[in-house]
Amino acid sequence: MLDPRWYEGREQALVKHTFLDTYMPAQIPKVSWAKHFVYVDLFAGPWQSNSDDYSDTSFGIALKRMTEAKSKQAELGRSVKMTAHLVEKIPENYAKLMEAVKRFPEIETRCYLGTAEQHAKTIADTIPMRAFRFVVIDPKGVPDIRHFQCLTEPERTEVLLNFMFQFANRFAGSQDRMPTLEGWLGDLQGGSEWRSEIASLRGSEREAEISERARHALKRMGAYSFAPALTVDETDIDRPLYKLIYLTRHPAGIRVFRDAHRRALEIQSTYRSAKKAENRKRITGMEDLFSQTTAMEPGERSARAIADGETEAREVLLKFLSAHPEGQAWKALWPNVLDACAVTYKSLVGVARVLWSQGEIEVPEWKSSAKNPKDEFYFGLPRNY
Repeated sequence: MLDPRWYEGREQALVKHTFLDTYMPAQIPKVSWAKHFVYVDLFAGPWQSNSDDYSDTSFGIALKRMTEAKSKQAELGRSVKMTAHLVEKIPENYAKLMEAVKRFPEIETRCYLGTAEQHAKTIADTIPMRAFRFVVIDPKGVPDIRHFQCLTEPERTEVLLNFMFQFANRFAGSQDRMPTLEGWLGDLQGGSEWRSEIASLRGSEREAEISERARHALKRMGAYSFAPALTVDETDIDRPLYKLIYLTRHPAGIRVFRDAHRRALEIQSTYRSAKKAENRKRITGMEDLFSQTTAMEPGERSARAIADGETEAREVLLKFLSAHPEGQAWKALWPNVLDACAVTYKSLVGVARVLWSQGEIEVPEWKSSAKNPKDEFYFGLPRNY
């Protein structure tokens, strides 16, 4: 359990770590068939850790969850090897890292002193092809992402990238000051037409365009099927700080992502709602008598994202079916909706159930709303729709 007190003044890290802490225990059992799980953190830190055992760091969370998963798999009679590769360029932090990993003797951990660019290929060459790898790229700035393709392109790989939106938004129109954005927002050939397209946009339109370009550029880079994103906002104002972009080729990955995404949004909405209430009290000198009794303000950005997710999912589901008049199997439909919308699989099933019960979609095999749709169920629009 992550302690919010560890994150005072760096609440955005709590959102990121909540995602990681939810994702890893859910995903590792799903890939245990690989017999070897590899965690790669190219910017390991530790950065600003306030816990005694580095439980508020990405690598600390990952190694803890890997240790637990290895033990659980052993109880089930399965032997799964766990390996971690951690890179840190600051000697002082590297020394702390070397000491910290001793807490996790069940994990074969290798630490590297230097830059991510220096060690990426070395790490890639040591990972067996049959292993499943989870690569975390969490820099403070915007490195040239193309340097890490050797780690992100292979099969059996999932990636979590911290795309520093605030930097990208500031320098997207500058060829000289932030040329490394080409890999995140352009294409593999280095075309820069996107800069002029973004230059004319402002506000939410600019945010949406930059986010979509990053998602699709990264998806193309490794031929990934899905690239959903989680927005992490600044604490006091409704403005994005960075985007956590997740790359996976498998529907199971997108399903786990959305569950972890939902949990992270709840945490973000709760602490930002509390912060806003605290600011109101400081300014007015009194409690807000008309404040909501729930932890999340309905108007807070993350709370709105949760609420809007089901509405958007309904629209996207119907749009997919409109584009496929012959209908689609559920197994082809739900992963695409989850990729496009901030909605969990469970919530999407609820949306589909309402549409079916109201006659807005047809699913001949679905005989009872009490049961969930099966992957082979065929969805279509009514002929008079």
